[in-house]
Amino acid sequence: MKTVRKLLFPLLLLLLCGCSREVSPVSALALDRIDAGYRLTAEVVRQDSLDDAAAPAYLSVTSHDLPELVRNLRNILPGELYLSHAQVLLISEDVASESILPLADYLCEDNNVRLSLRVAVVRGGAADVLLENDDEVYALSEMLDQAARSGTLPDMPLYRATEVLHANGTAILPALYLDEFGQTAPAGTAVFSEERLSCFLDGGEIGGGADA
Repeated sequence: MKTVRKLLFPLLLLLLCGCSREVSPVSALALDRIDAGYRLTAEVVRQDSLDDAAAPAYLSVTSHDLPELVRNLRNILPGELYLSHAQVLLISEDVASESILPLADYLCEDNNVRLSLRVAVVRGGAADVLLENDDEVYALSEMLDQAARSGTLPDMPLYRATEVLHANGTAILPALYLDEFGQTAPAGTAVFSEERLSCFLDGGEIGGGADA
């Protein structure tokens, strides 16, 4: 069971401040393309008592409209949607082949979304499967941060990718996949131009390797 102890302190502060409205902190999001449109899956932190370690629950909503997905998610949560602890947004390869700007714009305009929110493309599988399979979303976030610092993966969080795509530039995002051992592993880089995935580059360094 995954633990997300980093969320306990801010939740305790909310309680001590007398905030009576329950919050539903989201630690990660996954976006997939389905026949009915799109499916957004949220990893939501659930804590039954202050003595228990926070445990994740997974909730999914569907819609043909990308921004409406977030609104639908708000409607099914037991409390107020809390995005300031969201670490990672995973998008499937099918979603990446279309424009991601409507959802990216909606998230970037939300004042609760952190500027460091990482976005990664899931190759050859569903984004929600990788999300639910990963042992620790904070370990995944740290892996992406460390790879960005070392230069082995692009340092391009969601807000920066959104700015680049709006300027008709090329955004380079990390790609991930589930390896033969069922573990999350790097899968090269995903190159976006004109708002959509144009190709994958394999290899360790940004821009290295050959087209997938």
